[in-house]
Amino acid sequence: MTSLGHSLIGDQLYGRATKRGAPEAVGAAVRNFNRQALHAATLGFKHPVTEEVLKFEAPHPKDFQLLIGELENYARPK
Repeated sequence: MTSLGHSLIGDQLYGRATKRGAPEAVGAAVRNFNRQALHAATLGFKHPVTEEVLKFEAPHPKDFQLLIGELENYARPK
């Protein structure tokens, strides 16, 4: 993703701290996010034995919600 100009928040190897010109609140939220910003809201597969279709859903974790909120505030047109 970094090679495409879209680094992953929390990626210690390839990630960037923040976008230049971003407000300090956004920079702080990104710097303080202590894991990769990845979340699977929905996962599904067919069970290999029973062939039952299984689907699992999970809401965004609280830290993820807070990060999204900061980024949305930054991205909202003024």
